[in-house]
Amino acid sequence: MGKYRIDRYLSSGGFGNTYLATNVNFNERVAIKEFFMKGVNQREGQTTVSISNRTNTPQFIEQKEKFKKEARRLRNLHNDHIVAVSDLFDENGTTYYVMDYIDGESLRDKVNRLGCLPEKDVRAYLRQVLDALEEVHRQKMFHLDLKPANIMVGRTGQVRVIDFGASKQQKSEGGATSKSAMCYTPGYAPIEQKDQQFDKFGPWTDLYALGATLYNALTGEKPPTTNAVLDEGEDAFHFPTSVSEDMQRLIIWMMRNARRMRPQSVNEVREFLEKKKTEVPPFIIDNPLDSKKDSLTDENEETILGDEKGNRKDDKETDTKKRVVMITIGIAFVLLLIWLIFPSGTTYESFEGANPDTFDVVDPVATDSVYQASFKNAVLGDYLYTGPVNKAGNPDGKGEAVFLDKSGKPEARTYKGDFVDGVFESDYAEYVFYGDTYSGSFKSNYYEKGTLRLADSGEYFEGYFSKGQPHTGTWYNKQGKVLEKIGQ
Repeated sequence: MGKYRIDRYLSSGGFGNTYLATNVNFNERVAIKEFFMKGVNQREGQTTVSISNRTNTPQFIEQKEKFKKEARRLRNLHNDHIVAVSDLFDENGTTYYVMDYIDGESLRDKVNRLGCLPEKDVRAYLRQVLDALEEVHRQKMFHLDLKPANIMVGRTGQVRVIDFGASKQQKSEGGATSKSAMCYTPGYAPIEQKDQQFDKFGPWTDLYALGATLYNALTGEKPPTTNAVLDEGEDAFHFPTSVSEDMQRLIIWMMRNARRMRPQSVNEVREFLEKKKTEVPPFIIDNPLDSKKDSLTDENEETILGDEKGNRKDDKETDTKKRVVMITIGIAFVLLLIWLIFPSGTTYESFEGANPDTFDVVDPVATDSVYQASFKNAVLGDYLYTGPVNKAGNPDGKGEAVFLDKSGKPEARTYKGDFVDGVFESDYAEYVFYGDTYSGSFKSNYYEKGTLRLADSGEYFEGYFSKGQPHTGTWYNKQGKVLEKIGQ
């Protein structure tokens, strides 16, 4: 209608073309998005859009209405870091909407050009995207296609989130409104989005995509897939040494497969960045479940979980008896050494006052006596151990571990249960981390079968764990009502 002049073509997607244009009334540069479906539409002359096959007419009409909804949703979002829509109209057989023109490049193009970005720049972009997402979620919406290509970076460093074509409204009871399958971008979509579980969508869905975006910006590599994270845990992430430990922990937290183990809101991420929240749930990798565990019954559960090496319960009892005998022999041996070293005239007081350097060091043996020292676990970290040790000097038997931070001070993580030659391995143990509690079996330092209870919400999961994630079982609310059953 003569209000806008198309200056040049900018880009295309599956559902539209974008142009740089000028609002001739005010001589202002704008961007105009035209609805144009690849494989459905064609151009007649230079302007008119038509449908190549009449059988595609219903699809074209339906998708054009969604295109209009995208424009209206953007129009209702008011934030400096979300592209603003100023006009919507029909012309040339299709629909157009007008938005701010951003003089810059997408984060994808920036990463492709530079390889990877400095962390200080990525942190600056992150804070702006969080502002945008906060507004999106406040308006009861989800973006659902956050990725480097949909984050524009202006020449001054200002960030704008664009392309709300996949966005969905939130339902009042949670989840997203949807009547049909939706597209997603591999690598940036969490499990609930890939599985089209609309009732499971939440702020955590967009935050997963944001974590994947941060990973791409900092490494220049594609984010690990959900399957890779499930199989390898933290080993699926490969950060350059330039990326700080805090940023690595944040990204891994945001990209958990279990949505309840990710940040639940933009504010949680902000608190982490501002160091108001310094700890995140540990990413404990578990061995994959074997086929036996998937078919456990109440009858055979104790037998199978009792010993992963396949020993029968009575075999375990025999082993226990043997261990008692060995402990008894060990105690007798130590008493004999004491008797040989200290003659009958030596008093307890003289032993206490003696210089320990004058005595031979005897290798410890497995006993019920308490031994306390610091140890390092490759999976769970440094800890102060209290309990018996074996001949090699490693924790062995029922004991307790208090985990230490980098400065060597105790932190809010403890383990109570059995140790086998320094390995956290127990038919039943309790692991407390920053208020959350896991109780159940451990296998080779990892969760196996038990209950994970979240302190903040009171929700808890009962079942099997795999790669640090609840795998097969049921989530309950704090009243014990079933929230979700999973089996993946």
